[in-house]
Amino acid sequence: MFDIGWAELMVIACVAIIVVGPKDLPRMLRTFGQIVGKMRRMANEFQSTFNDAVREAERQADIDDMRKAADAAANFNPLGDLKRSIEGDRVAGKNSAPQAPAPEAAEPPAPVSAASSTGDQPPAVPVAGPQVPESKSAPKPEPAPVTPAASTEVQAAPASQDKTA
Repeated sequence: MFDIGWAELMVIACVAIIVVGPKDLPRMLRTFGQIVGKMRRMANEFQSTFNDAVREAERQADIDDMRKAADAAANFNPLGDLKRSIEGDRVAGKNSAPQAPAPEAAEPPAPVSAASSTGDQPPAVPVAGPQVPESKSAPKPEPAPVTPAASTEVQAAPASQDKTA
């Protein structure tokens, strides 16, 4: 703070001896040391009080953050969040450039049964599952048609019809 060298200290000591006198100089230096000590203790106390106030403010901020996190956890609604994100995607999709329409899903082939190959019964009609609207994000696989195991076997033609002799 102050740049005081040995030369300046000698000048101050000579002036103090002349002004105060050699008899009262030790008492004056002791009083000066006590005053400086009190000032240092007051400065340290002020600094520690200030540091405590700063730590308390930081703790309060941490408590506020934890309280906000707890409130957010208490208000956790995964379905509502999912609906909001889907709605946001739909709104974003309307505001973006027009996209090509999704290709129509091909209808699965009608299952072939053993009876229909012989002509005895009409072919089976595929049964449609529950109608669920498709999302634009990922195509869902079509369910495979259920066919009897006998439909994969090939029936042999009678031997009497194949011979022409």
